[in-house]
Amino acid sequence: MKSALPLILLAVLLLAMLLFTRRNRERAAAKQTQLRERITFGTDVMTTSGLYGTVVGMNDDDTVQLSIAPGVEVKWAIAALRDVESIPNQYREPLKPEGEKADDPPDDSTSR
Repeated sequence: MKSALPLILLAVLLLAMLLFTRRNRERAAAKQTQLRERITFGTDVMTTSGLYGTVVGMNDDDTVQLSIAPGVEVKWAIAALRDVESIPNQYREPLKPEGEKADDPPDDSTSR
């Protein structure tokens, strides 16, 4: 009986690990499904690499067409997107250098 105790404990531990792994996989799949439902035509998104765009097309192969500039469209996997509402406010606005107004063109008189 003593020699069976370590095997029983090992089996229980292995079963617990399998259950927790399955639960985490199900959570990740549910989160991905929820993300896909939020991202529709016209949604402003940010890619995982920081590129902002607007969804202008949805494809059957889990990809979307993003408009990143007038007349410029790129194809991205849905898994590589975050909708803008889920991004913290500090990352929604472009950074502006200190002392420079957004409306003023950069001063390149020093380069001449």
